[in-house]
Amino acid sequence: MDSKHDLKEEIAIVAYEIYKQTEIPGLEVENWLKAERIVLERLSVQEPSKAAQKLVPSRKKGGTTKWSRRER
Repeated sequence: MDSKHDLKEEIAIVAYEIYKQTEIPGLEVENWLKAERIVLERLSVQEPSKAAQKLVPSRKKGGTTKWSRRER
C-alpha cells in the first residue's frame, strides 16, 4: 500500500467535502489546500513524528518532568 497515494486520496475526499459544503465552482486549489491542512493536522495529532517525539521530555514517576541543564 502506498502511503503517498492514501494521503492524496484522503485529501481529495476532504476537498470534495469542502466543495459540497460551499458548492462554489472554481475554488479547487483553495479547497485542496484547505483539505491538505486539515488532513495533515489530523495526522500530526494522531501520529507525532519521530523528531517531535524527541522534543517531548520524558516523564518521571509522579508526572513531573526533570530537565537536564543542557535542555533548559
